[in-house]
Amino acid sequence: MKTKHIALFILCICALLTSCKVGNYSQERGLPDQAYLLFVANEAYEGEVQVTVDNETTFNAKVIKEKKGTIKRDLYAIAKGKRYIKVSYNGKVIYEREIFVSAQETKKIQLP
Repeated sequence: MKTKHIALFILCICALLTSCKVGNYSQERGLPDQAYLLFVANEAYEGEVQVTVDNETTFNAKVIKEKKGTIKRDLYAIAKGKRYIKVSYNGKVIYEREIFVSAQETKKIQLP
């Protein structure tokens, strides 16, 4: 009688252990399909510069002074591909160029 209970107990334990299934979940996430601009200069700019992308989008950007250990914290996201960039400071155009940027690429714009 006692062996039947032990056998039944072991059978129940085996059934519980094999019936539990831990779900395998996988999540894939691609990186955003965009590129980044970083504005650096040897001299400090007071305030921000005005950036125009493709003569459509305009935003203000902070210019950082380039150092050996510069942390890329002031990045501005733009769409990848061929872009026309114009940078103005105090109403004067200081940078104007057509660039090509790939996805996840950070393009450093060296300002005078």
